[in-house]
Amino acid sequence: MGTSTFAVLAGMGMFAAVVMIVVGVLLAALVLSVAFRLVVGYMPSYLRALGVVLLAAIAAVVVSMVLGMLTGSLLHGGPGGLLSMAVQFLVGAALVNYRLPSQTGAQIGFGKACLVELVYLVIGAVLAMIIGLLMMMVFGAAVWGMH
Repeated sequence: MGTSTFAVLAGMGMFAAVVMIVVGVLLAALVLSVAFRLVVGYMPSYLRALGVVLLAAIAAVVVSMVLGMLTGSLLHGGPGGLLSMAVQFLVGAALVNYRLPSQTGAQIGFGKACLVELVYLVIGAVLAMIIGLLMMMVFGAAVWGMH
């Protein structure tokens, strides 16, 4: 009994998605470390930054589910998405404050943590746009055949 072509393509797609998620998380931890360095003045441990990124991802899923259940049809669409983004920003800042200490080992404060989170989001957005443009150029050239 052979494997169908569709099953092989589906498996390749799932493998590519897993690789993209892993690379994205690793890159996000590096960006968080750089943002922390820009705001606080020293580079935290990469493993601690990786832990914060993973905890923030888990928290984002939980926050989205809870807000989805609470708001339901009240804030469907735009306002619900904005509320979810704001809560996820605050949760991310709280995780940065509690899990990434200053050089002395004390918390950096929620205000600085919010600034770290803001710089992290800006750097991430710029990187996403650059990677998106590169992908459009590469795949656009492949699809439309640049001569």
